[in-house]
Parts: sequence; C-alpha cells; structure tokens
Amino acid sequence: MLTTDRVIDHHSNRSQSTAIYQMPPRREHTYGVQDIAELLQRYIVLIVPFILIGLALTLLASVLYTKIYTASSAIVFDRNDARPYEAVVELRRQERDKSVMETELDVIRSRVFAGTVVDALKLVEDPDYNTYLPPIRGESETLIGSLFSPIVGALFNSEGTGPDMVRRRLISESVQRNRAISSLLNSYAVDRRGDSLAMTIRVRQPNPLKAATIADAIAERYVEWTARLTDEATKNTVAYLRSQADEHAGRIGNMEREIATFATNSDLTFDPKDDLLRARMEQLNEQFTIARVDEAGAIARYAEANTLLASTDKQSVGRVLTSEQLDRLRSEQSRIENLHAQLSAKFGKNHPLVVDADAELAATRTMIGDEAERIVQELANTAKIASIRAEKFGTEVALLQKRMESRNLAEIRRRELERDLLAEQKRYDQIILRLGDLDPEHGEHKASATVASYAEVPTTPSFPTPSFVIATGSLGVFVLAIVGVVIANALDSRLHQPRDIEELLNRPNLVTVPNLKKQLSGSQAPHQLLIGDPGSGFSKAMRNLCMAWETISHSAGGKIVMICSPSKNDGKTTIALGMAAAAKAQGLRALIIDFDPSPESAGGLLGVETADAALSKFLEGKADLKSVISTSSSYPFLEVISSRPNLYSIDVLYSELRDRYDLIIIDPPALEQEEDSVWLASQVDSIIMVVAAVRTKERNLVDALNRLSVNHPVILGSVVNFFGRSPDQTRPSWFRWRHWA
Repeated sequence: MLTTDRVIDHHSNRSQSTAIYQMPPRREHTYGVQDIAELLQRYIVLIVPFILIGLALTLLASVLYTKIYTASSAIVFDRNDARPYEAVVELRRQERDKSVMETELDVIRSRVFAGTVVDALKLVEDPDYNTYLPPIRGESETLIGSLFSPIVGALFNSEGTGPDMVRRRLISESVQRNRAISSLLNSYAVDRRGDSLAMTIRVRQPNPLKAATIADAIAERYVEWTARLTDEATKNTVAYLRSQADEHAGRIGNMEREIATFATNSDLTFDPKDDLLRARMEQLNEQFTIARVDEAGAIARYAEANTLLASTDKQSVGRVLTSEQLDRLRSEQSRIENLHAQLSAKFGKNHPLVVDADAELAATRTMIGDEAERIVQELANTAKIASIRAEKFGTEVALLQKRMESRNLAEIRRRELERDLLAEQKRYDQIILRLGDLDPEHGEHKASATVASYAEVPTTPSFPTPSFVIATGSLGVFVLAIVGVVIANALDSRLHQPRDIEELLNRPNLVTVPNLKKQLSGSQAPHQLLIGDPGSGFSKAMRNLCMAWETISHSAGGKIVMICSPSKNDGKTTIALGMAAAAKAQGLRALIIDFDPSPESAGGLLGVETADAALSKFLEGKADLKSVISTSSSYPFLEVISSRPNLYSIDVLYSELRDRYDLIIIDPPALEQEEDSVWLASQVDSIIMVVAAVRTKERNLVDALNRLSVNHPVILGSVVNFFGRSPDQTRPSWFRWRHWA
C-alpha cells in the first residue's frame, strides 16, 4: 500500500538531514565587474550585433544629420543707461547693473522684438521660418529630405504653390507671422559672461550666409529699436508736457482774470496804500474818539453848571462860570462895589449916589445871573451837539466795520485764489524746465548700445561634429548594450550558475558536469566515457559525485538515492548511469532501478527489458530477487531493474536490496511529466536534484521543489549538468524558436 511511514536505518533520519547544510538567505541581485564580464560573455551573440548595428547607425546619423552653421554677433551697452523721459532726476541716468542686463536679455528674446526682425527681413516669405510655405530644395537639403521631397512636392502641387496656396489654406496672415517669429526665436540664443556689458547673439541656420545675415540684423535692429523706443518715449513725453503746459497756461490766465474780477467786485486793492476804506476807517475812528471825548467834557461841564444852578443862586453860578462877558461884568461889579463902599462911607446909605450905586450893582448882578443862565444853556446845547456828533460817528464806524468784515472775507478768498494761482504757476514753471531739457529739436539723444562685432560667415558646421557624434554615439551604444544585458538577465529566468541553484535549493552543489558535446563522437552516450575515457571531465565529475554521496551518507541520506530532475532532457538518466558506473568502478555494489517509462530511460539506453511481471511476482512472494534484476550487455557489470513505478509493497524490495547493495539509484520520470516521481520520493532515503544549466528555468525548479515538499524528502544537493554550453545553446529560450512551442 502507498504510505510515507516506512522503516529506514539511522542514515535516513530526516530530522538529522535538515541540519546537513544551511545556506544563507538568498543574496540581493547586484552586479560587480566579474558579473558584468560574465554577462557580456553569456550574451556575446546579442551584444556584438547590437554594438555593430549601433555603430553603423551612429556613422549613418553623422552623415545624414542636417549641417547647422552658427554665426555670432555682439552688442555692447553703455555703462550709463540714459532715460531722459524719466521725471525723477536720479532715474534719468543710472549705471546698468545685473538686473538691467538680465532685463535686456529678456527683451531681446521677446516676441515683440523678434517680430520687428521678421518684418525687416521678410522672414514670412522664407520657408525656413514660415513652415506653412512649401520647402525649397537647396544645398543644405539632407539625404532624407531629398528622398521625401518628391512626395512633399506632389502634395503641394495638388493645391498649387506660392503665397496663393498658403492664403487658401490658412485663416489669416498673422498665423504665418507668428510661426515665423517662433521659428526665429528657436534659431538664435543670447548670452553674456559674468558682469560684462556685452551680449553675444548666436544664430543657428543650415545656410551659413543666412545665419550671418540674421545675426547682424538682430544686432542692428536691437540697437535701432531701443534707440527708437527711447526717442518715441521722449517725444511722447514732450508732447504730453506741451499739452500740460498749454493747459496750465490757460488755467493760469483764467485764474488771474477771476482774481481781478473778484477784486473789482469786492472793492479790493492789491496795494495797501490804495486802500481808502481802511484809511477812512482809521480817520473815523480818530474823529469818533475825539467826539466821544468832547461829548464827555461838554456833558460834564453842563452837569456841573446845572447842579450849581440848581443848588445855588445865579450869582454863585456866575462866579464859577467863565466867559468874557462875565469877566467884564465881574470887573464892573467889583468897581461898583468899591464905589458903593466909598460912597456909603462918605455919604451914607441913603445918599442918592449910594442908591444909584446899589441900583447899578443890582443891575450888574442881574446881568451876571442872566449871563450864567445863558452860559449853562449854551453848555447844554454844546453837550447835545457833541452827543449827536458822537452818535453820527458811531453809526459811520459801525457801517464801515460791516464793510470791513465782508471785505476781510473777500480778502481771504482772494488769497486762496492767489495761492492756487501760485501753485499753478510753479507747476507750469516745472513743466517749462522739463521741456527745456527734453526739447527734441535742441537735445541730442544717442543710442544706449552699439554693435561691437558683426557676424562672420561660418565655413564649418557647428553641428554635427563627426568626432563628437561618433564618440557620444559609441558611448551610448555601449551603455545601452550593458543596460540591455542587465535587463535581459533580469528577464531571463534560466539558471546559469551553480550558486543560483544552491540559493534555490538551500543545499550545496555536489558536482558540476561540463558540456560534453565536443567530446562525444557519433552516437556515443555521455556515460560511455567512463569506459572509453576515464580521464574525461564527465568521468571525474561522476567519481566526485560518488565521493560526495559517500561523505554525506554517513550523517544523513542512505543507500537508496533518487536522481530527480525538474524537466525532461536535463540529463537525469545520464547522471544516474554515470554515478552507478563510477560506484561500481570504486568497488561498491551498485544497482539502478529504472522507473522511467520513456525509451530514453536507463533501461532503454542499456538495452534492458522491463521486468514488471517478475517484480509483481517478487512482491507477492512467488519469485526471487534474481528474476527481477537484469544485466546490461553494454555494461556487463551494471545491474538494472527496469519496471513501471510500483508504489505497493515497494518497501519489501527496498529492504531486500539494502542487504545486498551499497548504492541503489532510482531513475524516475521527470517531475513535469509524471506525478509518480512525487510519490516515489516518499520511498527513498535521499534525492539528488539534476539541473541543466541554461536550460532549466527557475520556476521549473521551484515548482519541482514545491511538489516534492509534500513528502519532506531529504535533498542531498544538486548536480549542474551541461555547464559551459556552446554558443547556440547560450541563447535565451525566448530567442530560440524551437522553445516557443
């Protein structure tokens, strides 16, 4: 029955076998010098044609490339940047710094300036720049262009040639001009070195004469264009200033007329000496003051006299008041009183002279009283007149004050108008001064840049340079070849080196069998070299395999070894026959059990017939072991059991064989052909994996290991077969057509 629980000796202990050899984790894929040399050797058949084709294409490209000529012209700018149209004095003349030069670089590369060059040179009519026009065949036409020119000509001739055709095809002529501007901008470059004030203009063109012409035109046009822009800006500034001057002059005249009219209507004078109202006001103030003083004095005298008159008699008032008449009357009264006193003393009071004197004295006193009353009345009249006069002056002063108030307001308004007029006059004066500096008829404005160097017509192309193209192309071809090899190796999943197999199996590579194609003659099989040529590489490899098995079998493994391979034609049977023959030659009792039903199995190669019936009888106990074992006619010393895989009671056969033989080699079918090999792995002591170099793919080996892992087999190691294959065999499988099926 099929079972994985079988009795084996201590040499096949699987727990011990896992500790035989522990490989480190699979290393990262890196490339050193040796790896690259190995890859180059491996893919030499791909690299050499690639490099040869690349070099041929590089040489062809250096011939077919359109020749480009470069013409250079130079512009030098003045240290000072003159800007007469600037309003600020400090900005009218400044030194050019780095930012100004960078701005000049941007301006010379602008589409506006390029449009002036296009218009000046009429590049819209040049097919090199206006690509809407049909191309013109010339000396600069390349080989490829000459090949396709008939087709292009036929296409253009179908619609007609020349500007008429272009007008029919395009929407507007501005599109052609924009295309010419774009082509011109792509054909020239402008640069400068460090803080230099010089700019170099480089024009690239297939036509050398046209390149020099365009370079000179760009330099000259830029100098003229910048000077013209400065002149236009100056003229525009002058025109603006003149219009402003006229406007300010008219405004000044209107303001002067307004001030004069306002002064006339408001009775204002520009000279304080001519101000009659103010002089009249001062005179009235003086007169009003005097009138007030006189009024006060008259009222005081009248009040005093009237008070005395009311409190005393007229005689007392007469003595106080003064006048010429009173003075005469008082003198007359004194004379009469003296006469009265003399007469009274001489004649008595009743004397007629005394009586006459008394009458005369009384009359005099009466006259003094009347004179006093008259004077008091006159004082009253004088006080009344002074009051009326003061009131009149007060009224006139009040009227003049009202007039002065309105006039003061008018004076304030006039001063406002005069200030506005003064400010307008100052602005007008500044404009006149600016016009004097900017007058284009008297001023001299020179260009801020000059053409320092005109372009020379180039005689040798700047591109392509054959040496440069060949050098860079060759370097690129070699780099691409190496990159291609690395990519091909990354995409190639075949196993090339023993170390690759060791990393996948996590077991050592026992031996490496070299390629025997050149050593074999005719229909000779590889295992036959053990007899015909014991010193061959195959013979040595098989002896080393037996020695490796003997060394490992003491610690793990056992007598029954299955030679397994992931796919067909990996050389599994050859290794089994070679190992058995080498073990036999070393004195070991070796036996091959052929479970591979294909005609290329061990039994088929040795000419041994299958023993299915005899093996069945032996397992049933009806026959002995000798009836199952056959001997090869070509290898009379090699014993073989050829049968179909029999998984029932096969342990009986194995136990019998362990007692009689030292090495039992199982030759099963390839893992990709039969599933029997997976179950056979559960009945053997150990497995040796045979991998064909360059043929076996990584996925095939991984798939085989995954299928075998269900039985936890003891894998002793690997045998790399066909190592060092011939050139036709080193090609990847995707390159060989026969592996596509």
